[in-house]
Amino acid sequence: MAINWDLLKTHYLQGNRESQLGNLALNLMRLHIFIRQGNNDIVVQHLIRESQFFVEWTIPTINLETEMQIATELLELQRFLSRWKLNWSEVWGNEVDREQLATVAQQWCTRLQKSKVGS
Repeated sequence: MAINWDLLKTHYLQGNRESQLGNLALNLMRLHIFIRQGNNDIVVQHLIRESQFFVEWTIPTINLETEMQIATELLELQRFLSRWKLNWSEVWGNEVDREQLATVAQQWCTRLQKSKVGS
């Protein structure tokens, strides 16, 4: 099934910052759950890519004068997501790496949920 990224982007950007960060946090929680199950390689890869898009679409809407902290955090998250995607076969093939990935995804989810930006 092909994803219409343009349609998803339009829908995503219609939400306020709180809902955008909520969608990203939800994706990270899904990552945590699916990685722990250990048998959803394709779904996890899709969620990583979708989360990268969410970050990519959110950053240009941020006012860097007043929201530099959230911009910095999202860029840090984007680096994590990119590393996971780049090293996917090694990460998925190693149970310890997968567990670390699940933990980091959960930590990022919690971090975004606690964020007061957009509230």
